[in-house]
Amino acid sequence: MNFLDLKKQNMPQPKKSSRNKYLFISALMLVLLGAGIVFAKNAKALFDPVSVVANFTAADLKETDGRTNILILGSDHRDTLANTGVLTDTMMVASIGKTSNDVVLISLPRDLWVTSPQGNHTKVNAIYELEGADSVVKEVSDVLGIPIHYYALINFNIFEETINTLGGVDVNVETAFTDNQYPIEGKENAPEEERYQTIHFDAGIQKMDGPAALKFVRSRHGDNGEGTDFARARRQQKVIMAIKDKMTNLDVLLNPTKLKDLYQSYSKNVDTSLTFADIQAFYLLAKDLKIQSIKSVVLDDRSSAVDGGLLYAPTDTSLYGGAYVLLPKTGDYGQMHAYVQKYLFGSN
Repeated sequence: MNFLDLKKQNMPQPKKSSRNKYLFISALMLVLLGAGIVFAKNAKALFDPVSVVANFTAADLKETDGRTNILILGSDHRDTLANTGVLTDTMMVASIGKTSNDVVLISLPRDLWVTSPQGNHTKVNAIYELEGADSVVKEVSDVLGIPIHYYALINFNIFEETINTLGGVDVNVETAFTDNQYPIEGKENAPEEERYQTIHFDAGIQKMDGPAALKFVRSRHGDNGEGTDFARARRQQKVIMAIKDKMTNLDVLLNPTKLKDLYQSYSKNVDTSLTFADIQAFYLLAKDLKIQSIKSVVLDDRSSAVDGGLLYAPTDTSLYGGAYVLLPKTGDYGQMHAYVQKYLFGSN
């Protein structure tokens, strides 16, 4: 369900009041950051949300053991979410602690080989295309050993449009890299020598507009160790945090034109199971979140086990149609379950 569906149900919607616009920004930040990390306390003090959310409390949110888990799916389809054949290019779970007020972001590699709820043997990023959102939610829950309470499917257009609306974002590029094989949109069927362009990012703080940020998060063939899905997942988390920093700026919260543009982008680029009531509950929960201490986890096959290296790539790929895939080192998801539990409930 998206905001357009909510309109049809005659639910409250972000229109003229500053309070409702504030709730809309809460929804957009929830999706982009995957955690409902929305407003700095000083910014929140500018508005009185009582009349808007009096009938909703954070207890209205689904939770298990005091945590609410949201699956964020990034679609690699650049048109609209209505199109079929959508692969989920990015998979991230945001887990929010209701009493601990902490946020943990867990990135899953798209090449993880699974048996889907309907019995398809495939990479995890193909389940949405084959079986739909409910199957993705169930499979990710099985892999991580935690319930998934909500999901949001995002068209990558929203990143580009949002960043442009915000006037660009500042991203700290830790490692300079060059990618000589970045695909050119619309050239998929052109001769191979015409399909790609070269992109480069210098190390340090970079001011990125929407197109630059999208290239930064989607690059898969960079040098200097940046040519992996795991490096890409870390870059995606960096851009998400940069968006969060920019969106909490009062120049955005008090600018009706920017709010309108952000809402329009959200409406056409996000499909989510969150209802308007859920968003209002996240608004209340978000005020006490420990924004500065977000923990990020990337599951991969290269790091040490303590840093998420719980997967491996089999050298014999004949069982997987010759494709590059990742499997759990222990043969099942038990080790991954324990690792996730440590980050959600233990000290690290």
